[in-house]
Amino acid sequence: MADPTRVVFLGGMGEVGRNMLAIEGDGALLVIDAGLSFPSDDMPGIDLVLPDFSYVVERADRCVGVLLTHGHEDHVGALSWLLQRIDVPVFGTPLTLGIARRRLDELGVTAREVPVSAPDRRDIGPLRCEFLATSHSIPDSIAVAVTTSQGCVLYTSDFKLDQTPIDGRKTDLRGFAEIGRRGVDLLLSDSTNAERPGRTPSEAVVGSALRDIFMSARRRIVVACFASNLHRIQQVCQAAEAAGRRVAFTGRSMIANVEVGRELGHVKVADGTIVPLDELATLPPERSVVACTGSQGEPFSALSLIAAGEHRSVRIERGDTVILSATPIPGNEAAVHRVLNGLYRSGADVYHPGIAPVHVSGHAAADELAEMLALVEPAYFTPVHGEYRQLATHARIAADAGIPPERITVVEDGATLELDGGKVRRGPDVRAGTVLVDGLGVGDVGPVVLHDRRVLSQHGIVICVVTIDSTTGEILAGPDLITRGFVFEDSSRHLLDEAADRVATALQALEAEGVTDWGAIKKACRRALGEFVWDRTRRRPMIMPIVMEV
Repeated sequence: MADPTRVVFLGGMGEVGRNMLAIEGDGALLVIDAGLSFPSDDMPGIDLVLPDFSYVVERADRCVGVLLTHGHEDHVGALSWLLQRIDVPVFGTPLTLGIARRRLDELGVTAREVPVSAPDRRDIGPLRCEFLATSHSIPDSIAVAVTTSQGCVLYTSDFKLDQTPIDGRKTDLRGFAEIGRRGVDLLLSDSTNAERPGRTPSEAVVGSALRDIFMSARRRIVVACFASNLHRIQQVCQAAEAAGRRVAFTGRSMIANVEVGRELGHVKVADGTIVPLDELATLPPERSVVACTGSQGEPFSALSLIAAGEHRSVRIERGDTVILSATPIPGNEAAVHRVLNGLYRSGADVYHPGIAPVHVSGHAAADELAEMLALVEPAYFTPVHGEYRQLATHARIAADAGIPPERITVVEDGATLELDGGKVRRGPDVRAGTVLVDGLGVGDVGPVVLHDRRVLSQHGIVICVVTIDSTTGEILAGPDLITRGFVFEDSSRHLLDEAADRVATALQALEAEGVTDWGAIKKACRRALGEFVWDRTRRRPMIMPIVMEV
């Protein structure tokens, strides 16, 4: 009797980003996607957030590869770190592999790349994989059906049912229907837009809006979008050509992705349309377009620097046009609004999704999700990708589509599902969480360090320095208080002197008892100072006693 096929959810469940799962069956383990997310406001100093790879690393001898469904950072961004832990082939379409390769090169990581296409079938170890084309906000996206001895698991990844995609590559509805006819035991489907009624508009809507804005713009145009949204970049180039303008790109990821897109034919422009950024000054403003990164208000992105007047090559002047062709990822709203305010202050004409149709989502809305469910008719269903409310909403859509509620399972990171004899059940939870990247450090910033950083950012630090006689415990100097981020010392000297007196009183009590133990002295400093500060200020700064013995 074969063991159950297990689906292990390692990221992207109950959250936006960090998409990663594994399918384990017939003695093999296949990782599908390895994405990252960006830090929230309560993660000071953190650059990136990765999935916890422990489950995969512990089973590296059974891992037959990593399959990437498309080139967005939330699906491929963590690959570099994963491949530093395991040595396996990487499967993906040519564009996806090309984008992933740029990130691998940055960290000096090599990969054994295996191109796939859609529609196509391939055995990866003992697992039979069938690839289907999907329409998304990046070209070359795919869904995958994985068949084991226990049945078929179909993973849509990110998709929408765009009937007029600009590259003509529609979601393969016929292929989905055929797989559904053969029998899908478990469907895993994208829930990002489950709360949006109706259907997601076609990408072609944006192209029309861009052309209208380009034709009416008086001076330079700046367009910000996701660096991986090559469909959008293609339409920017087409609108520029129609308006007789040249396009310059700025932002490292934007330049790299456009190069890959042009090499593979996903960005098609006339010779001379694209010019280097340093030639921008030679063009009259009414003949130029700047396409840049920074649609999420990232502090050092091209658009943020432009809005702050700090970009080395691009200056916004009154009468320029700026188009923000993206919506904020949840949590980024404040940063995006800050950038927009800076652009308005400069006198630019600003267009964003709140006032103009300059962006459409790459994810299916409620009616499209229901259509996918009706097309595939899975025996069991689990919504994936999104915050818990989006997963729960997608579950209700599935119930309305006729799937029995007892066959719908909403899970979060660390959950497993087991497919056994045509039935799906919950399996034991596994270790899954976040790994934080801070500079070159990966995983060395944990909950304790993060807590300390939050305390420092909210209440500051008070350092208490005292010198004692190592034999008698007599106070020879201090206590001296040094603060950072707590109070301004020059204007709060009376408070600090009072605090120092409180600490001295506590230490004198220890001295009278002949206590010379460092641990006891530090504890007394921390308690006396903490109680005084809380009583007088209702704040809890980090308190760091430094005891020197002579």
